[in-house]
Amino acid sequence: MTLSPTLPDRFRSLLRRGVPVVWRRFLALGLVLVALSTFFWPDVGHPAVVATRDLPAGVPLGAADVRVASLSSAVAGSFSSPEVVVGRALAGPARAGVPLTDFDLSVPADLASVAVRVADQELASVVRVENRVDVVSPTGEVLASDAFVRETRGQVVVLTLPRGNAARVAAASLDHALAVTLR
Repeated sequence: MTLSPTLPDRFRSLLRRGVPVVWRRFLALGLVLVALSTFFWPDVGHPAVVATRDLPAGVPLGAADVRVASLSSAVAGSFSSPEVVVGRALAGPARAGVPLTDFDLSVPADLASVAVRVADQELASVVRVENRVDVVSPTGEVLASDAFVRETRGQVVVLTLPRGNAARVAAASLDHALAVTLR
């Protein structure tokens, strides 16, 4: 009787004999360890723009002032790209390593934020932060178009829009609840 030197023949002979119980248990233990390690595997993180050093309020941000860091959980209103914040000024001081959010950045000089009471409660519950809306007076006049929703609280919506329109919207909202249309 001669032994076959080819690898496929050796493999077939091993399959005919069967895999020993010890190897099957070792394989099962290995699969359990792989499953446990993937269950406890850390999250890859959520990118967020953070300050590289302590920054004072009112200073325009430069590329060296911010970097992208990976956080364990998402931060509401944070930015994932530094290009969005470079050139904008901080509304208040920022600590090094702390994520920058939309509320940390000041509104550009040509824009203003206005709180508006929305006439339709159901519509107010649909409006979300970062939506774009048009503001309509009770008489049907469009007071502002393409306003950015900065914050929502019940029936009140904080909008960021050009200064000229902001004054008209603020004056109209003193007397009446206003309508908004989603874009």
